[in-house]
Amino acid sequence: MHKILPLLAIAASVSWATTSPEIQLDSIEAKIDTLSSDLESTLIGKDDSPIAASGIMDFRVKNFHYSEWSPAVGNDKARTSVDAFLKVSVVATPNSFMTLWTNLWFPFDLSGLYTSYLADEPTRNPSNNSERVSFNHNTDYVGSSVDEEMNVGTDIRAGMFGIYVTAGGVIWANASPLTMWERETNPRFSWQYETFEDEKTVSTYYKEKAFKPVKEGGRAFWTNRSFGGVFMNAYQLPFGFIAQAMLSDPKDMDAGTRDGLRLYGGQPSELEMTGDYDFRGSVYHGRIAKTKLFETMTLGVNYMGVFFDEDIIYEPEFYRQWRFGTDNPVFENPQIASMDIKGNVVPKLYIMADVGLSWSDSVKFSDVDTTSTKAYDKDAFETKTSSPAIGIYVKAQDKHLDFLPTTIEAVYFQNEFFSPYGMTDPSRFRSWRKDEMYLNAGSLRYGSNMAGINFKFEPEFNRGRIGVQYGQHRQLEKGQDVLLFNYRLNGRNMWESMNSWTKYNALFWADSGNANYTSAYINRAGVLTPQNKMYRQRGGLYGGTWELWESFVAYENGDQIKTQTVPMHTKWSSFFSFEGGYDIGHWFNTDRNIMMQMYTSISGISKTFTPVAYSESQKDMLLWSFYGQFEPAVAVTPTFHMVGCLGLETWRAENAYTVSTLTISGVNSQSDYYNLIGTSKEYYEKAPINYVQTALGIGFDWDFSPRAGLHFRYKWATHSDETVSENDWHAHYIQAETKVWF
Repeated sequence: MHKILPLLAIAASVSWATTSPEIQLDSIEAKIDTLSSDLESTLIGKDDSPIAASGIMDFRVKNFHYSEWSPAVGNDKARTSVDAFLKVSVVATPNSFMTLWTNLWFPFDLSGLYTSYLADEPTRNPSNNSERVSFNHNTDYVGSSVDEEMNVGTDIRAGMFGIYVTAGGVIWANASPLTMWERETNPRFSWQYETFEDEKTVSTYYKEKAFKPVKEGGRAFWTNRSFGGVFMNAYQLPFGFIAQAMLSDPKDMDAGTRDGLRLYGGQPSELEMTGDYDFRGSVYHGRIAKTKLFETMTLGVNYMGVFFDEDIIYEPEFYRQWRFGTDNPVFENPQIASMDIKGNVVPKLYIMADVGLSWSDSVKFSDVDTTSTKAYDKDAFETKTSSPAIGIYVKAQDKHLDFLPTTIEAVYFQNEFFSPYGMTDPSRFRSWRKDEMYLNAGSLRYGSNMAGINFKFEPEFNRGRIGVQYGQHRQLEKGQDVLLFNYRLNGRNMWESMNSWTKYNALFWADSGNANYTSAYINRAGVLTPQNKMYRQRGGLYGGTWELWESFVAYENGDQIKTQTVPMHTKWSSFFSFEGGYDIGHWFNTDRNIMMQMYTSISGISKTFTPVAYSESQKDMLLWSFYGQFEPAVAVTPTFHMVGCLGLETWRAENAYTVSTLTISGVNSQSDYYNLIGTSKEYYEKAPINYVQTALGIGFDWDFSPRAGLHFRYKWATHSDETVSENDWHAHYIQAETKVWF
């Protein structure tokens, strides 16, 4: 045999040599498409080891101090938190056709103190357990736990077949823009060092953030959603097909508990702080797509459905919230199906389009007795399927003009269009199916009842870049004048400094943990009629995972307050932003980068079309805002970079009111200052929104050792409310983080 093999090899080489060059080229080109996967299938594993482990250790310190404080932070005038985590990824490759892996995440809260009531109440029952009196909401009530990421998976490949299956607590995945997709609602700056930044040197970090910011895709702009369950991705199938399927619990998708999310309030477990799963429901997802259509295109069909168990009627946090209304408890099972296409039509023109239909199966429970407490049964309900609503998303990126790359996005979403995990509903601040309008709607955040277009021009040059974005979006039908705006400059720091904040699950009502609606933030009035928690729009501060929003109703006069009538209009959203950066290092005859970066935007919500929202005094302007941020970034050494932050953000709205409880006697109800609402003890007062926030900060990023870095930020921030001075505050925010990769 050992003599025959060389002869066969020689014969094969002779046969190949006598084959015409055209046939040889055709044979090589036929293998190009599978060359990458064929090569990967021959690899043993990381560093050619059958078992490999890698990971990251992170230590983080945060200090928040309000030198001047408002009721919103009444319980958080000063707070220090220290936490850490260890993430380990283990990969095993038993052979060249299979890979096994697991990800483990161990967070630690190092800032808590333990005590018991016996310390100051010695006569109380001595069975009191020790309790944590100060804790960081990153993790849990206990010192260590497994919470954000814990999963396992396997990757199997053989020729034209490749599939991986993963199961666990956090599964990151996306499908199409309208079914499973995350859309960022904020620009990203060098100043903000994300906790999830990939391993990179500080030099690479600044080049990516300052010279060419990531606008979408990648870890800095995460388009994936997180789920918990089982996910299968067949990334290579015969005839160029790919497919994926998922079964999950409905993370961030509760049918009717507090503010639309199940918080497991007060229960000492991972479920409280990760806020992950409602075990009375299931998420089903499927996708099949054909790649290499016309050589460069991919055509896919997608489905997403969320279904809840009728046993949810036995959950007090669900059925009790309906006591404020006249309707019986209701939940909805949303579903959406779409068809998407993406790819390069020509080498310099990329398109992505998704057309979807959404519908819901509503479940309404019926009374089963006539007692005052209202008892319901899971078998006593009626269902109704809504009419399908249309959603369309189209994006085109053109680079025919090398000096002027252009992106155009257009959307059309009917009023009833709802996709719980699509780009129309970012999970970090859920809107659900509320009738409301967002500042920067369409340009930074999509929602239902909207149509419009965005233009982005992003030229690059030798030492810098420029980015211009212009957007116009309009509601298709009249909607309630419930308006929301995002605190972009200081909102993340404000929210993290409050006891209400949780990293993984929004408590939404930012009340500093005091659970007192009347003595917390002095907010502008929202919808005054009683509402259940899922649809509540009472105004004030609302938090997402890393966001802080404020809501109010643009009441036109006091009579609408008295009659609790919410005005309705077909509103327009106008947005214009300019950003840029230029390296001035050569001005000082140095090869070190000295990058000057700037971002500015003006935006507004109005009742009529407004080409550019340049002032709050424009006709029919309901809400206007200016945002500016300047960042110098200096490469002191290749391993030590400094960054600064100077920012200003303002909001203006004339039609805004406060509502308070009457606590003094002898008030003249006919005066212009105090106006009683009906026969209640509440009074309203016109309080136009005129907010100004500032920020001044300095920080550095230092690679003090290979694969280890220190990241520090200090910010002095202020907030001024011209009408309600009680809301003014000044604060110091300090953050330091050490990351070690292994």
